[in-house]
Amino acid sequence: MSSVPLAALRRALTSPRAPRLAATLLLASLVAGCAGGAQPTSGGSGAGGGTGVDSPKAAGAPQSPLLPSAFFADGGERFSAWRCTPSQNLVTTTPDAKRLRLWTALGSTELQRAVAADGDRYVLGGVALERHGRDARVESDNGQLVCALASERATTTRQAHPQSIFYASGNEPGWNVSLDRQTTTLTLVSDYGQAIDTFRYRVASVKNGSDARMVLVSDSGRQPLEMDLRAGACFDDMSGQPWPVKVTLRYGRHDWHGCGQGVEAKR
Repeated sequence: MSSVPLAALRRALTSPRAPRLAATLLLASLVAGCAGGAQPTSGGSGAGGGTGVDSPKAAGAPQSPLLPSAFFADGGERFSAWRCTPSQNLVTTTPDAKRLRLWTALGSTELQRAVAADGDRYVLGGVALERHGRDARVESDNGQLVCALASERATTTRQAHPQSIFYASGNEPGWNVSLDRQTTTLTLVSDYGQAIDTFRYRVASVKNGSDARMVLVSDSGRQPLEMDLRAGACFDDMSGQPWPVKVTLRYGRHDWHGCGQGVEAKR
């Protein structure tokens, strides 16, 4: 994992431009500091390597793809949504006592726990996130984001979606998508549950690392389908609940937006 570009952080926090831009640059440079650090992960466990499959497949059957680790909680039990000043929204989870996973508008990174006199402190290079109950601060040498806990939700696991490697949903109209964890098929439930369609898909492109992205396409249905997954802080536009992946679903003439998460076994 490479070091954070501190000069970029300082420029962001002392810029005379709008505070929103400064905050965005701050977290963008934080994310850039870990570019290339995340690796593809098994859809089943959230740990690197493997195929995400627990049972043998028929010979020659297409296998579910490896998903970037930035799509997963990696064992974290809940996601937390933070509203910060200057204007910035963050998502975090703590997979264990030593790590904090952080998603910003532009990607993800992981901070390591450090000694703190009070509260919980996590650091990466010259950046630190310190939490005190429902309050938190993201700091560098020249400035900080002041954050408040907005909402939390339990991470999505196989207990709720036993056959899924990835789950996403959106609103207006209500829809959800599940990727099968053993084959290259996905199920789209749309029109508030009135329509259910299953598609065979292929991976058009994949990028790992802090700004992980995966694009899936299918021509097996009545209309072409494309699913664009990007690691980044995402919030349900009705409930405000936090997710680690931004999802754009294009189906025929429809263009839907929502949030998603890699589904992993409950630890």
